[in-house]
Amino acid sequence: MLVFRLRFARSMRHILLSFLLLLFGGTLAAHAQSDATHPPADELSIRWGVETNRVDDGNRFRSSFTIANHGDVALGTTHWTLYFNFSRQIDPASVTAPVRITRLNGDFYRLEPDADLPPIEPGDQLRVTVEAPGSVIKRIDAPAGFYVVFKDAEGRARPPAVVSDVTVEPFTRPAQTSRGPGDTWPVPTPATRYADHRSLTARPPDAEGRIVPTPDSIHRRPGAFALRADATIRYEAGLAAEARQLAAGLAAALGRRPRTTRTDSAAAITLRRAEAPRPAVDTASAEAYRLTVDPETGITITGATDAGVFYGGQSLEAWLPVAAYRAPSSPVDVPAVQVLDAPRFDHRGLHLDVARNMQSVAAVKRLLDIMAFYKLNTFHFHLTDDEGWRLAVEGLPELTRVGGRRGHTLDEQAHLMPSYGSGPSPSPEASRGSGWYSRADYLDILRYAKARHITVMPEIDVPGHARAAIQAMEARTRRLRAAGDTAAARAYRLRDPADTSDYESVQGWDDNVMNVCRPSTYRFLSTVVDELRGLHEAAGAPLPAVHVGGDEVPEGAWAGSPICDDYIARTEGVDGADDLFGHFLGRFQDTLATRGIAMAGWEEVGLEEADHRSATTTPNEALVDDDVQPYVWSNIWGGGTEDRAYRLANAGYDVVMAQATNFYFDMAYSKHPREDGYYWAGFVDTKAPFAFVPFDLYKSADRTRMGHPIDPDTAFADQVRLADTARNNIRGLQGQLWGETLRKPDRMEYMAVPRLLSLAERAWAPRPGWATLDDSGALRARRAEAWTAFANRLGHRELPRLSIRHPDWSYRLPPPGATVEAGTLRANVALPGLAVRYTTDGTRPTATSPRYTAPVPVPEGATVRLRTFDTLGRGGRTVTVPTSP
Repeated sequence: MLVFRLRFARSMRHILLSFLLLLFGGTLAAHAQSDATHPPADELSIRWGVETNRVDDGNRFRSSFTIANHGDVALGTTHWTLYFNFSRQIDPASVTAPVRITRLNGDFYRLEPDADLPPIEPGDQLRVTVEAPGSVIKRIDAPAGFYVVFKDAEGRARPPAVVSDVTVEPFTRPAQTSRGPGDTWPVPTPATRYADHRSLTARPPDAEGRIVPTPDSIHRRPGAFALRADATIRYEAGLAAEARQLAAGLAAALGRRPRTTRTDSAAAITLRRAEAPRPAVDTASAEAYRLTVDPETGITITGATDAGVFYGGQSLEAWLPVAAYRAPSSPVDVPAVQVLDAPRFDHRGLHLDVARNMQSVAAVKRLLDIMAFYKLNTFHFHLTDDEGWRLAVEGLPELTRVGGRRGHTLDEQAHLMPSYGSGPSPSPEASRGSGWYSRADYLDILRYAKARHITVMPEIDVPGHARAAIQAMEARTRRLRAAGDTAAARAYRLRDPADTSDYESVQGWDDNVMNVCRPSTYRFLSTVVDELRGLHEAAGAPLPAVHVGGDEVPEGAWAGSPICDDYIARTEGVDGADDLFGHFLGRFQDTLATRGIAMAGWEEVGLEEADHRSATTTPNEALVDDDVQPYVWSNIWGGGTEDRAYRLANAGYDVVMAQATNFYFDMAYSKHPREDGYYWAGFVDTKAPFAFVPFDLYKSADRTRMGHPIDPDTAFADQVRLADTARNNIRGLQGQLWGETLRKPDRMEYMAVPRLLSLAERAWAPRPGWATLDDSGALRARRAEAWTAFANRLGHRELPRLSIRHPDWSYRLPPPGATVEAGTLRANVALPGLAVRYTTDGTRPTATSPRYTAPVPVPEGATVRLRTFDTLGRGGRTVTVPTSP
């Protein structure tokens, strides 16, 4: 229904204008319609809100844009266009005002006035409603990146101007917060959080262990060793870097950095390797270590390798009292102990997508610091995607100059179009949509990671998700053609200009797939791989694998390419466009293998050609023995692909478990509208990674993505189980930080922690006893007990220490649960030990507000507000608790 409101005064102005037009004729009319004067962008505002998610039985939603003019002149009927990004596909036929809304590509839209749109006079507004498939239930779903382009009287476009006054209306009604009739997830309230957390009883800080992830065995001993500020660290040959890292870490507790030496036999701390067959370490793992704290002789860390020594040092830092970090002093009494430890899985990874939103070198290093402390050893660096190419490659400057920048453009000659609200400016200083790592930057990251025993695995996402590279190489082609070098112009081109293929990717792109039939495509990939190999060699950093993506290639790609038609006709074993994906992977795998590099990819790389776009899972037997490593992500509970990891592992593939339901850290922590993040795989709280059972993942399932309870004893009866003989094919676990919503470094940190700590626990620690139980009720009860212990450890020790060691880190502080009944406030928090502070006068709690420690009487009619705080006084989201029914 058309919703188009104009005020009475505006109608009177139109009557007067009509009279003047009749009086003065065409001259005045021409002047009135020149429409060359507009209010500045900062005098416009936009308000967006969801009306309902219940259109078409919950399959569509309706939302509205309200454009208000706060200036002194009218926003005319022509000569302006509003641009924005929106992750939903607006139905053009649903637009209810005399404007046109067009999706240009991906999530990029423009809104233009129709000829019969009256001017929006000062003080007036235009309301436009639209519909789109799906639903929107969160603030983060809102359209973003609004800017306007005005034209002068001659039709020349002025520079784009950002509309910064943008408001997202609150989500308050069930029609706004429910995804449809099948959505049973409740929106969290203080009362529901309080009920959920009541079982999380607070425990003494030292009752639940001191090291995360939990070591294989800890034997406490009487007494303590007094570690003094003048302590010396003695290290064996080859362990200087590990000694320096440990000294830097201990400085935060001792107030000064211990001296490192090769010769001091009286050193307080000794670092050494075990000799073969490693008699000092009771395991064959290359990352194993033994940490011994003796009250008389001091501290000894023995590692099977350099990495083992490093991890022993991290455990020593974790073993120190948290109070030592709060107030560095000497000596620090280190409780006597012997820790024997080794990881459960070799691969303990974290993925970071910098293509959608760029993260600085400093931000990446901060993330590597946290990874290293919690013994994660693989940094999956997602460097390229449709929306950005982030690595400089020698000889291909357009990759970063064009593919590494986003801004206002209608032809993408100089840079890519905006995505994810990145705005009109292509400058890296103005937008997270632009930026890249120079060769020096990448080397810096590699060396930083290597010093912390983290392997950097770069991802170059192909053949889909490749739009940034395609557009960049088109720019290169134009440049060289203009210079008359036709041969060079063709050398790295990635598209067939005559291709009429009709497809659309999951993210809405219709031109994001490399043409895999061009020789130039493989020349391009070889050049990029050689660049990566050279950088890793220069840094002395391993490059055991390159992740090639391989995911979400849309149906229809290559079907209209004459180059591919010719290639198919002359290539044995390729009978049609549907065979090209697997053929491409084989060719690219050969490229990597000749350079001694393994191919990693998302799960699609291990599937038969016909299955990589469907829920069917037939492993591609041809690549099993070719060192191809699938990372399995699509296990949405009830979606039909839950057993994909096991099918691939049973077939012989080395599999990394990266399941969206438990390890996608771009998912929202909860359904609360202000809890940013996606939710297509459900909601992923801090407990989700902790609850994952790698060798029987069905035990991890509690509810579907829409909140319906799951009985794991019956729901997966037809799903394939992991064969005992295939357990060694599960290489490990990995968390994913996809970048669509990571528009600032603090958002990256918020989404990563504390979930990263639960991932580390499950990837390193021994298999927990509760995971072995077959009765689902008993398993859930025992798991709840284990989670209570772990949650206490996070709240009492890990997050307070993180605040002190990394005071600028913006990890998530869970909002409190609370209720007021019979005039008494009761409150709790998901991670016991974190401070909850409150007010009863309606003001926002601060770090000096009273701390909740026991039930509090509150006067009738009071407005009670609470926030969770860290040890440095940083507060989380404020919650308000009703004090009357």
